[in-house]
Amino acid sequence: MKIVKPKRLNIGDEVGIIAPSSGMSVQVKDRFKRGIDSLKKIGFRVKIFDTSKKIRSDFDWESSTAKFRAKDITKAFLDREIKAIICAVGGNTANKILPLIDYKTIRNNPKIFCGYSDATVLHQAFLTQSKMVTFYGPAVLTQFAEYPKPLSYTIDYFMKALSSKEPIGKIHPSKEWTDEVLDWFKKVYLKRPRRMKKNEGFTWIKEGKAEGKLIGGCLHSLTRLAGTKYASDFSKKILILETPEGEDFRKGEPLAEVDAQLNHLRQLGAFDRLAGLVLGRPFGYSKEQTKIFKKILIEATEGFEFPILFGVDIGHTDPIITLPLGVKAKIDSKCNLFEITERGVI
Repeated sequence: MKIVKPKRLNIGDEVGIIAPSSGMSVQVKDRFKRGIDSLKKIGFRVKIFDTSKKIRSDFDWESSTAKFRAKDITKAFLDREIKAIICAVGGNTANKILPLIDYKTIRNNPKIFCGYSDATVLHQAFLTQSKMVTFYGPAVLTQFAEYPKPLSYTIDYFMKALSSKEPIGKIHPSKEWTDEVLDWFKKVYLKRPRRMKKNEGFTWIKEGKAEGKLIGGCLHSLTRLAGTKYASDFSKKILILETPEGEDFRKGEPLAEVDAQLNHLRQLGAFDRLAGLVLGRPFGYSKEQTKIFKKILIEATEGFEFPILFGVDIGHTDPIITLPLGVKAKIDSKCNLFEITERGVI
């Protein structure tokens, strides 16, 4: 089945906001409003769907029941005014809604779908079941609600990915980055911008060059699909991986978990015919922990020859690029290249 691409997004178009996982948009309403206002300032009209307005009283980690969330997704794709669907935030249980989604309806009504973290499972499902390009990129509560305004690097790549008639082209590292956490609930984030660090750029764990279609997302979300029909075929692909916060949202995913997850992918055979691997800059690690992370990665991919690029602006640190999943890209250590060679929209 041929892959379908959504129409590109233009200034003045309407975007729909859904919460397929967490109901945090209700818990931090001021932060959510800031993100919506930022989208309007860019020039978009905004429609907020029901999942972004509610939270389950019995399961406070979910915006609503799985059935209700699946229904909200269908509504957004069927709404003729909506040109792009953006997730409010990530979460943990988007996998519960996968069997309830009408994938034929989504394929017949292709739209830009953008989000990251737990949205990984939806990206994978839309790619494997609807054969539709999606976009691993910013969410409302995280990137669009940044104080005092969204980071320009994030917005630039968002527009390049969703609005341009041309492929994104060469990815350039951001000049600065941050993973500082300023409490949303106590509104500490409104007192000052987050502290930025100098970006040292990309590094190569393994040299080489590769071409292939992009797949992937958040590591621990991706592994939840193992053994299901929603999991992607890794053969001849360039796999994107990034790591989230841990139980303590100020710190990164425990390294022991990352070690287990990467080896889970290895044992699934994900690395057997992989073309290349691109790692996002890890969230919440010290320099020493980052060294250990790299060591874990080297051990998990031992015996495979595909190139590995590390430290790209993807995922839970900021700023981030917006990556079209299901389109062609290439990496080449000789010229320090990461390039998106195919556009994700029509």
